[in-house]
Amino acid sequence: MPITKTALPELTDTAIALKDLTLHPLNARAGSPDAYEADDIPVLAASIAALGLLNPLIVQKTEVDGKPAWGVLAGGRRLAAMRQLCEDKNAKGWTARAKIACRTIGDDVAAATAITVAENVTQAPMDPLDEFEAFARMMETGGHDIDSIAALFGVERRRVTERLRYGRVHPDIRRAARAKDISLDVMKAFAAHPDHGMQWAVFEATEGQYRQAWTIRDRLEKAGIKLGSGLGRYVEAEYRAADGPITADLIVEDSVLTDEALVDRLLVEKLTALAKAERARLGFAWAEGRRTADYEALRVYGRTYPSAVEPEGLMAERVTEIADRLLAIDELRDAAEANDDGTDFDALENEYEALQQEHDELTTGYGPEQLEKAGVIAHWRYDGPQVIYGLIRPEDMALAEGKATPVGATKADGAAPGPEGDADEGTAPLEVAASLAADLRTERAVVIGAGLAADPALAQDLALFKIVSDLWNAHGTRISWSMGVTATRGERPHGKPDGMDQGSTEAIAALRDGVDLTWSDGAQSVTERFERFRLLDREMKARIVGVVMAEAIAPSELAHGETLLTHVAHQVVPDMRAVWRPTGEAFFGRIKKAQLLHLLATDLKQPEEAARLATAKKVDIVDYLDRLFAAPFATLTPEQREAVETWCPPGMAIPGLRERHCIEVADTTNAVEAEIEDDDETFDIDPDEQFGVGDEDRSEEIPEPEAA
Repeated sequence: MPITKTALPELTDTAIALKDLTLHPLNARAGSPDAYEADDIPVLAASIAALGLLNPLIVQKTEVDGKPAWGVLAGGRRLAAMRQLCEDKNAKGWTARAKIACRTIGDDVAAATAITVAENVTQAPMDPLDEFEAFARMMETGGHDIDSIAALFGVERRRVTERLRYGRVHPDIRRAARAKDISLDVMKAFAAHPDHGMQWAVFEATEGQYRQAWTIRDRLEKAGIKLGSGLGRYVEAEYRAADGPITADLIVEDSVLTDEALVDRLLVEKLTALAKAERARLGFAWAEGRRTADYEALRVYGRTYPSAVEPEGLMAERVTEIADRLLAIDELRDAAEANDDGTDFDALENEYEALQQEHDELTTGYGPEQLEKAGVIAHWRYDGPQVIYGLIRPEDMALAEGKATPVGATKADGAAPGPEGDADEGTAPLEVAASLAADLRTERAVVIGAGLAADPALAQDLALFKIVSDLWNAHGTRISWSMGVTATRGERPHGKPDGMDQGSTEAIAALRDGVDLTWSDGAQSVTERFERFRLLDREMKARIVGVVMAEAIAPSELAHGETLLTHVAHQVVPDMRAVWRPTGEAFFGRIKKAQLLHLLATDLKQPEEAARLATAKKVDIVDYLDRLFAAPFATLTPEQREAVETWCPPGMAIPGLRERHCIEVADTTNAVEAEIEDDDETFDIDPDEQFGVGDEDRSEEIPEPEAA
């Protein structure tokens, strides 16, 4: 049987009133009316309004409800868009009688079906790269900007911006995307930096590797600061005034401030000015600006909070006015809800919140004693400046809390002080400065490392468990941040490394000398070293792991998120003082004289010796304590000897295992919680707490507090 081909239809150009057009029953989308209600119909309408109907509708005579009409075979979405324009009061010239360009077809049903199918099947979305190039040409040669392009095509500004981002990608990288050598997502990642030279350097550096968008973007975003970022906007004016270099981009906010050192300097200057302004406004004793508020540094600060104050004079009158207005707003809202009278509830709510904030500022504040010692720190957090109020420096905490008790002749009696640090300061509880606390954490890391090195089986189990657990976790969260089992040594900064107790360091060195290192000798390749390492027996491998694990322990706050290392530390170092002692140079010499006397009299049970040394120079007290801890004197009482042999400074002692206690001794839960509360005298930063400018609620997040 011969195949009958559909003859090419004859089309006649004409113009038909919009009101006379309807969807043809044969239209391929006639059974899918939602196609004409899609979100992009307004986009099409905007294009037709701006550019006119670029393609005539294909129509054929038909009947609707027994009445003759012109049915649209091809162009149903355009018809829907023009009907929207007809209903849009802002679309000028579009009415039901507007003449629409059409092309008519005869009564051939087969031809009509072929046209409507071809119209819908052959359509393909525009390639994103083609769309970018079209938008770029419109900007470069047509005088358009992002907003006019968005309006012309009825798309969101973000859509145009995203397409134009492709323009900052190196042409050769775009060609690689067109050739499918890299994915579109990877190509887009190169737009993270506008400099083509830097893009190409990363492209070449990753040649032959499996490129992923996030790794490309991460490399490029670390090179400079975007003008449109929060930090870029914050320092832009000062940066331009200082003639800082800017790598420009087609999209202005994506230009890059390339002198990061200048950005940091300007940022600290602005933060310092902000802190000083807040200090002057509230009357604090000191102010400081920082690039970041370091977690460990802020832990040693105390903090004081505003309390209720009794306003006087005009302020008291204003407080009364605010209270009356707040009551009136409550009544207005209740009446409006009952009557549904169209009251602007948002405006009332905004006024209510503003008045409440003003009321709080007038009725709460810091007292003279608080302001005398407390201060503010301004720092950069995420996308804005943040201010922490009421901080008390470590050296001021004892006096601020009323714990300092001067005794004997003092400067107030007219006595001339000796060398710095030698004046008779009385006694004071031990407070450890931030730098010393960091050094003690370093010493504790060395001690724990020595304990691990001496127990190779445990060290090996720990290393393997750490690696497996970290890699197994799909979210990439480490089970411990203190163990540098990532092929790097734990960093251990120390202000006085030569003065620290060398016992643990010497123990590690002795264990290192006892392992077989022949597998690593010579200039062998890595594969040869690996194969020779495999030939070692299990015991020697375990001893080697133990030694290298000793280098992996980094200084940390064991009480915060380091349950695993704390657990191990209790096993390898059951008695800290049995393997470590504080020394004069690394510890006692960095403590105030008054605190040393308090330590000697109270913690070490030697009040008579403290009284004898009260008028001595600080260096003599340091020397006495250094010798005392090196070898407890024979003249000590049993109680004094026990105190010396067991005393450990804060920051060096290994904290209790709260997790284990909660599991094994459920009845001690309240005691443990009370102990935690007792530790809150210092600025113990909880990652879930903030402090805000103008909002001193303690429930906000720390360590990077909120600002006004």
